Amino acid sequence: MNFSSKKLTINAVSAVVQVVFTALLYFFLYKYLLKSIGIEQLGVWSLILSFSSIANLANLGLTSGLVKFVAEYLTENDNTKLGKLIFTSTLSMVVLFVVLSLIILFGAQFFLEYIIDENFLDTALEILPYSLASLCINAVGGVFTSVLEGHQKNYIRNFIYIISGIIMFAATALLTPVYHLKGVAIAQLLQSVFIFVTALVFTIRINPDNKIRYWKWSSQSFKELFNYGYKFQMVSVAQLLCEPTTKVLLSKFGGLAFVGHYEMASKAVNQFRALLVNANQIVIPVIVENAKIKTEGESQKFYQMMNRVLAIFTLPLSSLLILGIPFISIFWVGSFNIEFAVSMLILSMSSVINILCSPAYFSCLAEGRLTILVFVHSIMAILNLILGYLLGLFFEGYGVAFAWGISVSIASVILIYSYGKKIRLNYFNIFSINYRLQFLLFLLISLICVAVFLSVYIPKNEISAIILVLIILLYIPLLLKNEIIKRLMKKLDFSTKTIIKRKR
Repeated sequence: MNFSSKKLTINAVSAVVQVVFTALLYFFLYKYLLKSIGIEQLGVWSLILSFSSIANLANLGLTSGLVKFVAEYLTENDNTKLGKLIFTSTLSMVVLFVVLSLIILFGAQFFLEYIIDENFLDTALEILPYSLASLCINAVGGVFTSVLEGHQKNYIRNFIYIISGIIMFAATALLTPVYHLKGVAIAQLLQSVFIFVTALVFTIRINPDNKIRYWKWSSQSFKELFNYGYKFQMVSVAQLLCEPTTKVLLSKFGGLAFVGHYEMASKAVNQFRALLVNANQIVIPVIVENAKIKTEGESQKFYQMMNRVLAIFTLPLSSLLILGIPFISIFWVGSFNIEFAVSMLILSMSSVINILCSPAYFSCLAEGRLTILVFVHSIMAILNLILGYLLGLFFEGYGVAFAWGISVSIASVILIYSYGKKIRLNYFNIFSINYRLQFLLFLLISLICVAVFLSVYIPKNEISAIILVLIILLYIPLLLKNEIIKRLMKKLDFSTKTIIKRKR
């Protein structure tokens, strides 16, 4: 395969654009929903989304191998393999998801009555079928978006997601005044249908070998997908158990309003995280190629560069995100809400460590070191369940949110350490004193925000504001002295001079 820098750049830029657009979309969508249906019904929607997501267990890790096998088949002369792979994956997804969704649908009334207020139980049961239908259609659509990725057409997938977001927002605005929460569920279903149809059309158009006449069942393709994906499915199982567990515990100890505020905080932080992680994710094919043709020392250097580039952007931007929590709450929620603010602070702090572990995570995926990921995600799921229940007993919803932050942080540190040990790399050699000082500044900002929030933050607290602004200004000299920033500035200066010369 040809992993040109041009393709990587286009895919990376489109990923960033898609994440930024989605973040803005969620900002206006949740602000609208907060006013139109209220925080408790928003909490119901969040719970149903996490509950129905359990149907993702039917994935069996099949789609995780699609990108890899599509890329491999493109280099072979057998034109029928792609059609067999697509049909086998599609049929498997349809059968598995429909069966598990029906099981969840019939068992929902028994489980939901224990975790949702009886006043909202009928509403939850009403929107569950729409949520499960959306999930099934998304699963099949995921086959075609994965095929697009295998063809290195990530920008098409990102474009589809952007348009689908616009459709969902417009449908929500039209349907919610009439159908209330059910209208939101219908809008989500329309979004899923659009992604499925559009991705299918592009999949067929980008390669003649993908046309429907080549679609046939292949036991060999199923075995290849299953053998590659079953370990990754164990990772998915652990991930899926985390979100429903957290939201069920939040509902039990904090109430539906807390679930709604946590959902909004989680969306904000996840979009911020995706902004940094998604652009980093496109290097997976490069890591695969490096593992085959590069020496161990060269691969280590590439891994070090991934970490340094990620850190130089993550720490200052995360600090700004934490400083902006009160203002995000005021503009998005409508006032300073302590449940939203504390949830977002905990999630922001833990996400920094989680973001910094993404080079290790993607390297494990590319190199097939899935055992490490299974272990790490299992630890995270177990810790989240135990700590969430124990801390929830003493600190209610805040304890549950804190338990999730602890679980993510510990699991991320274990992954970073485990991968570093596998490749015989000392992390102190990766991060110079410049990075360590940035990390200390981030911790200082976080601790001050914790102290301020604990004393019930008031935006007029001028002393705290001045201290935080002064600390964030300390990032500037550290950034200017960073070797990566210096290289970027030199390249920018060179490019500017070249453009001026050409104009002359």
